[in-house]
Amino acid sequence: MTAERMFEGVPSAPDPWTSSDTPAEIRQFALESLRWQAQEIIDELLGDTNPAEELARARLRRCVARNPGQPEKALLEQLMASEDGLHF
Repeated sequence: MTAERMFEGVPSAPDPWTSSDTPAEIRQFALESLRWQAQEIIDELLGDTNPAEELARARLRRCVARNPGQPEKALLEQLMASEDGLHF
């Protein structure tokens, strides 16, 4: 899966960063943008070859598998699972 992949048909579910009176197309764009950025970060982390980081990459792969089509949630789960939120 790459960041270039478009997330078509993304539901415009309520989210914490836009108000309820924000137009639907703006909400859709914000969600797709967030997902694209999260996927870019995930791709970069999973593309690393440092053997010392393999356990963190395995954990990130599990987060991605538990959150199909929602890379922003997978990345958040990974960050929350990290001891200090900074290690991958």
